[in-house]
Amino acid sequence: MDYRERIYRQYLATHLAEGKRAAAQRDQAMWNRYFRSNYLRHLPSDRRARILDLGCGMGQFLEFLRLEGYDNAAGVDRSDEAVNYCRARNQPVEKGEAAEVLSARPEFYDALVLNDLIEHLSKPEALALLDAGWRALRPNGVILIKTVNAANPILGAHSLAIDLTHETLYSEESLAQLLRVAGFAPVRVFPVHIYTRPWHPLHLAARAIAALMNFQWRILFWLYGRPTTRLFSKNILAVGKKI
Repeated sequence: MDYRERIYRQYLATHLAEGKRAAAQRDQAMWNRYFRSNYLRHLPSDRRARILDLGCGMGQFLEFLRLEGYDNAAGVDRSDEAVNYCRARNQPVEKGEAAEVLSARPEFYDALVLNDLIEHLSKPEALALLDAGWRALRPNGVILIKTVNAANPILGAHSLAIDLTHETLYSEESLAQLLRVAGFAPVRVFPVHIYTRPWHPLHLAARAIAALMNFQWRILFWLYGRPTTRLFSKNILAVGKKI
């Protein structure tokens, strides 16, 4: 048995304790604020758009899409546990390998979303997946890729070690490069904000502290000869278009 298959067969059970899974389901309102703040402006305005959530996990993003009125959204995951978890909540999720699913549906989707997926792949696998994604998108389609940020001085290295299935880390530069090699243009990379309550005192304080730290890190990276690195958020979100 492939080592990944062995891990993914029991991924939720071994990586997410029951309490964390229950919390993830209970905190859907928090996820909705998070996705609305970071993703909504990048998604198609047409609520009939076909959207595929690749590596959909426990389905939080699919639930967000449903609440936002996207009625042609579906998910795919290679984990039986994840697929069964989502189907028990009446979410349209199929089991499969992301690249294989995309390859079977040329110019079918208006948007592809990869949340916390790309870091689980080797570089050749990631490029093959994005090649399949480019072919599966319709003209003017969009791909959104959220991943951990290797440039974050606090959590960058830890992000590789926190999950047994993590293979590759990206900074804003290498993530944009990956999308461009696969044919996407234009490509933009954004910080992912985790403090999404506009007037909550703790969120206001956290955003102010994070902004100060980001400014300091940007100066330090510039002094060390890395002026192109500007994003130091825990996660980054790349948005690429198929023109």
